[in-house]
Amino acid sequence: MAYIDTLIEQLRNEKYHGAESEGFRADVTRLQNGEPYEYVLGHVDFLGAHIDLSLRPMIPRPETAFWVARAIEELKQKEGLLRLADTFAGGGNVALALLLHLANSTVDISELDSNLKKQIEKNLELNHIAQERAHVSTASALDGLVGTYDAIFAVPPYVPYNAFPDLDPEMINHEPHIAFFAHENGHEFHKILVQNAHTLLKDGGSLYMEADIDHNDAIREMVKNTAWNKLEFWPDPYGATPNVVLRK
Repeated sequence: MAYIDTLIEQLRNEKYHGAESEGFRADVTRLQNGEPYEYVLGHVDFLGAHIDLSLRPMIPRPETAFWVARAIEELKQKEGLLRLADTFAGGGNVALALLLHLANSTVDISELDSNLKKQIEKNLELNHIAQERAHVSTASALDGLVGTYDAIFAVPPYVPYNAFPDLDPEMINHEPHIAFFAHENGHEFHKILVQNAHTLLKDGGSLYMEADIDHNDAIREMVKNTAWNKLEFWPDPYGATPNVVLRK
């Protein structure tokens, strides 16, 4: 069975409960035209959080869920109320996972795309998160954060613009480019985070930041002669180590 046929059958069962309809046939056409399955389905699961994609944020990746799950287990060891931040939030998937798995947490959520504020708020409602536990703002990088935090999470854009031709056609044609591309060979936002997140963290706090495997040397250089106490690289599901943790 061809891959597209597998997706069609999966869609038939997952979205239409085995039935065929005009809506199903329209969705099949969307799949055949190369639209990502997640957008056609309309939602994804992210560590148990239901993430609606109706306003088309970047599709949450399993690779992100992998390191976020590890961070959650780490944060479960902390006592008392946790004040957390999720920047470059997209549809809010990282924040939702934190809120669902860390009952003693509040999360400040920031995303540059003003349209996605509605998406994040919808996802908070769909997951029955109390309003007082989450604050959503439209802001770039760390601009929406106030005070100090136990941890800051960031999945910033980090694809160099010259890598555009190498991306999957689904990403190029359907996902928001603002979520992928960064200047300075992909390090534009990593530099902002390394330089400025330290002052926004409590003593003993951590910055959890997604990157790419070929960014490790550049990030080591960024961290040199800064106030950070420790730099760690966490693995992805495939054994590479693209995910960055900085400790205060």
